[in-house]
Amino acid sequence: MVEFSVLGPVEAVIDGQAVPLAAEKPRALLAILLLSRNRVVAVSELIEELWGENPPDTATTALQVYVSQLRKALGSDRVLRKPPGYSIRVEEGELDLDRFEELVREGREQLETGDAKGAAERLKQALALWRGPALAEFGAEPFARDAGGRLEDARVAAIEARIEADLALGRHADLLSELEALISRHPYRERLRGQLMLAQYRSGRQAEALELYRRTRETLVEELGIEPSLALQELERAILQHDPSLEVGRAPPRLDGWPIEEPQPRRRRLLVPVLVLALAAAAAAAVAGALALTGGGSSVHRGGEVRPFVAKVENFLVLSREGRRAVSEAIDAAAACKLTPRQAAERLNRVQLNRQSLLQQIAALSIPNQEGALRASDLLQKAAQASITADWHYRDWLLGRKRCGRPKANPDLHAAWAADAIATQAKQAFLAAFNPLARRFKQRLWTAREF
Repeated sequence: MVEFSVLGPVEAVIDGQAVPLAAEKPRALLAILLLSRNRVVAVSELIEELWGENPPDTATTALQVYVSQLRKALGSDRVLRKPPGYSIRVEEGELDLDRFEELVREGREQLETGDAKGAAERLKQALALWRGPALAEFGAEPFARDAGGRLEDARVAAIEARIEADLALGRHADLLSELEALISRHPYRERLRGQLMLAQYRSGRQAEALELYRRTRETLVEELGIEPSLALQELERAILQHDPSLEVGRAPPRLDGWPIEEPQPRRRRLLVPVLVLALAAAAAAAVAGALALTGGGSSVHRGGEVRPFVAKVENFLVLSREGRRAVSEAIDAAAACKLTPRQAAERLNRVQLNRQSLLQQIAALSIPNQEGALRASDLLQKAAQASITADWHYRDWLLGRKRCGRPKANPDLHAAWAADAIATQAKQAFLAAFNPLARRFKQRLWTAREF
């Protein structure tokens, strides 16, 4: 029996015995291979992940030594040499990250169907797999900051989903202190703030809920230059009006418009290579539209600093990732006959509508008069436009289907795939311009599948 763990200190256990890997670089190599399990990672990519942009001359030789150490510890049938690099074989259920993702997926499906009790239990099981911060032991390694950040985003998103289930079960009073602590650690996650507002309102603390909204708006406007999301604005209005939908025993308000982080899936889910970006599209498009305005009476000024520009674009990219979950779940639900194709298409429309609020939030974004920033803003606009095109292809494909179930090839679907490919290329071009800026200011680096 083999067990691999990355949700905390990286571990490999064979037949109940921990595999000794004391040195940091071999352990880091194991972590990188596990995060790309069952996929060949090129030697050049491994060297960059382990040593960054300036590897030593001995990097290739050192990598071969580390691979040999892993093969000796885990078995040559586990760590495989495959051109142009190496891979690690991981079977179903052997990696804690896979089990976490599966439990979170099941919990969200139960929450979607109204089984809040089952959802809360599944999500608690998922979160119990975490043994500490992911990849924290590799703080000095180039790969750890970005991968660790993505895993932490996934953990907090699972906590948010579990809290949503607890709210549906009427456990609002028990959530107050937990939500306050979470917000102190994640001050820009609007979903947490909305959940705390609802918990306060249901606990008879309407004034505190409204004061939290005021402070939230102040934080977002002053520090990020954006207004609260449409979902949060609607929640404030509902609290002011004592809307019956907020009462205990009612399902919590839909949170589709709030940023929800999602782990990178182990395998591509049905129809989601760029569809994910596509419906997150309205957010990306809103950002792009404002970023592209560089003069002519616009409220966008070109004279800002690069650092705040990078931070704000980073925030917009984080917001756009929420569409990943909503889109993939809608498409998967149509494939599994949990939704009709038309219902799935309508859900995509709702997600898109929620993103429109970003159009009003980025009007004051400053674009520095610097070549890299100007190029990044222009390419982001093109990527967003390409994504919107792909989005409409997928929606039209859904509306053209009469039955649910797994898709069969047809011209409309091929058109969507072609639009996907174009959007992916556009995103890659944007990231080629933006990631160097992010690296300069020690922000996370993005990939084309993430927003």
